[in-house]
Amino acid sequence: MMAGSGTAARLRERVRKHADLLLKHASDPEGESPLFVNALDGRSLQSVSYDPDHVNRKALLSSPASQSHWFKLLDGLSDVTGLPRYAERTREVYRYLLGGQTDEQGLLYWGGHTANNLETGTLEFAGDKSKVHELKMHYPDYGLMWKADPAGTKRYIEAIWNAHILDWGTLDFNRHGPYGTERGRIWENEYQGGDVFFWGKGLTFVNAGSDLYYAAAMLSKLSGEQAPLDWAKRLASRYVETRQEGVGISGYQFSQSAGSWCDGPAVRGDRAQYQIAPLVPEGHLVYEGTLFKPRPAVQRCQLAVGGMLGEEGEGFIRWACEEMTAWGRTAFREKDCSYVPMLTDGFSLEGLVLDRKGYFGPAGTVFRAMPLSGDDFWMYAYGYRLSKDPFLWEMARSIAKGIGLGELGSPQGEGRSLRDSGSASDYRVLYALLDLYRATEDRRFLETAAGLGEGMAEACLGPSGAIQAGETILTDHPLPLALLHLADAWEGRASTLRPAWK
Repeated sequence: MMAGSGTAARLRERVRKHADLLLKHASDPEGESPLFVNALDGRSLQSVSYDPDHVNRKALLSSPASQSHWFKLLDGLSDVTGLPRYAERTREVYRYLLGGQTDEQGLLYWGGHTANNLETGTLEFAGDKSKVHELKMHYPDYGLMWKADPAGTKRYIEAIWNAHILDWGTLDFNRHGPYGTERGRIWENEYQGGDVFFWGKGLTFVNAGSDLYYAAAMLSKLSGEQAPLDWAKRLASRYVETRQEGVGISGYQFSQSAGSWCDGPAVRGDRAQYQIAPLVPEGHLVYEGTLFKPRPAVQRCQLAVGGMLGEEGEGFIRWACEEMTAWGRTAFREKDCSYVPMLTDGFSLEGLVLDRKGYFGPAGTVFRAMPLSGDDFWMYAYGYRLSKDPFLWEMARSIAKGIGLGELGSPQGEGRSLRDSGSASDYRVLYALLDLYRATEDRRFLETAAGLGEGMAEACLGPSGAIQAGETILTDHPLPLALLHLADAWEGRASTLRPAWK
């Protein structure tokens, strides 16, 4: 679909109609809170059960920790329309949560294992977990929270670290943070560091660790305090310390856990040592933390943190770009646009067949190549915009071909031939093209994004005029926010919209 005059106005009108419909129909049907239900039926506009965090798929839930796209969209609509009512609805939610939906230390009852049941007015906890706090690549917008309740936001971020960090000396932590944890010294603790892949008590997954260091870095930016940023850098650097010389791929975790279930509760320890190590030749470190597990959103989180912090954030951008370079040089296979499954020392696991059941699958599970997508394209485009690293450009170029977007050519524009057809349902491609437009000022990227964006909006348009996924209108559908960013860029606005990176 070709973009043209009126593109920005059309996109904004669709987004605003979508948001107005959700404000009317997705608000708490019981009227007891300012929360929003997770989903609506696309035809009846009735609230329906939808659970992005696997808490209770049958209940009528609101999961505000998983509604960041929606809250940023509302804030952005106030920015572009001048109408404060959109942003105020977001602030009402955060005031409600921070003012009464926390434990005594300020730790919010939300996240990966917790949601609000809007029919009963109670909290729902995942039935197979204890009542714990968990964020895993949720990345709440702390800037929006701060606008609503600065003191509550500060208490919450401090409570996250207080509940999740098990050993401040090594930064051993767990993805689960118990509610009711007594407040400790927090930023006044002593850090020793030491070797990585130590035996700890937690599971230091980077998808949870990135939420921790992002939160602390944002608290530093918002409050002006230095200590939270120091701890954010220490935690982020723990993953960097797992890199093996000459390769540069970081571990998904920096510790080992003796308490992890390898095959039910009877067999515990490092799950990769149990299930994979016996199949790998001697001389390779086989820990759960040495399996290559790419998560592009984590690298984009680091880039976003670095960009928001300015000079203080240079390390985050450098670490992310080093990581992306290592993935591209060691794991990327251009012919099928995939990552080869491997250990972080570069040893390929492709074709490896598990001979016993365990955490990584039943016996007979085969390790196969991992196809790249708009997720990876956005990561490399974002990295190039902030670094101008030519290798990151070449990776974005290869991925663009692999997902059907055509030829990026050189950064200067030679050989550029784009198609507004490939990956037509992936909103992340829009952000990638916007990043390449900002990096090069070549309007061809913007025109391609506009053509794709209008096509996506048309394909996802439901009978009510809302943007939906199949038969369902998801409150946190990411496309409307991407379209709002696209409209801003099309008109050349110095955008003040909330940044997105997931």
